[in-house]
Amino acid sequence: MVHGASPMPSAAPMPRVVSGYSLLTGWGEGLHSLPANARLAANGCRVLPVSTPACTVERLRRATRECVLAVTAVEQAVARSPITARDLMGPRTALVYTSASAYAAANWAFLQGDKEQALYFPYTAPSAVPGEVTIQFGMTGPYLSFLSGANAGIEALWHAATLLTTDQCDRALVLGVETFMECEDLFAAGRWLLSVPLVEAVTCLVLERHASLSEVVYRASSGADGLTALEAGLDGQVPAAVYLCLQTTQDGHRTVQRLQARWPDVPIVVLGDRVGTCLACTPLIALLASLSEVPAGQVLFVSRWWNVWSMLRWPAMVREASSHRAREEA
Repeated sequence: MVHGASPMPSAAPMPRVVSGYSLLTGWGEGLHSLPANARLAANGCRVLPVSTPACTVERLRRATRECVLAVTAVEQAVARSPITARDLMGPRTALVYTSASAYAAANWAFLQGDKEQALYFPYTAPSAVPGEVTIQFGMTGPYLSFLSGANAGIEALWHAATLLTTDQCDRALVLGVETFMECEDLFAAGRWLLSVPLVEAVTCLVLERHASLSEVVYRASSGADGLTALEAGLDGQVPAAVYLCLQTTQDGHRTVQRLQARWPDVPIVVLGDRVGTCLACTPLIALLASLSEVPAGQVLFVSRWWNVWSMLRWPAMVREASSHRAREEA
């Protein structure tokens, strides 16, 4: 459900801070493949898988599907940016990885299958994707993993901004991977926790330093009044738009009502209605969509996992830089 927002764009103009991106989902490749109504477009399908690209790298021959998808996503993001794969090498590129589900398949295979033949183990599976990516591209800079459910995407964006503003890197790759097919029955057992369709997604954002990244604001709060605490942290500023990245559409609609009572004229987007459930990838998709849907003003991204709310305020100056650059390139 979209309240006052335009349909998903065919392409997003990239600001300087986001110099490249890739997006693969169960709907297809890129923002233009995303439907206006996910439940209607899914036509009863519970899980929409991402097509796995053919792997031509011998080193990745035994890698899991999510590892191959991650490497492909990084390659495509770099191809859409001014940098080359060679620029990723060394200590000045950070990798910030986020996922709430992609390591479940490796853990499930270990528990259910032949443990002696298992490639990844429960304690190492979450590191498999970022490990393969850093090896593939020769990256030796800062590395962080966020696995805290749907909130992980917002946390990843915040920490990437922190790494850049504190000069710990020249660029940061924010990489999100969510896969469901290998554990479809497991996720179906918790269907009341997650709205269908579950949409597999792989996205990579190439973030580069920008002065206004220092104005990115992150807040987290838990408990029944968690959202109220986040609202108080806005210091009275009204966002240009709000993107809700929640685990169920029902929760999203309830949150819309609360926020509209506070900001009746602010467009509020429930990403789950438009895209489906992508968990930690949802805030990354929301950021990409907002780049062209919101021409100016700061944008608020809100997520919730169980009783923990997370909020990220993306500053106006980055968006103004986006519009200016788009006019220059036109």
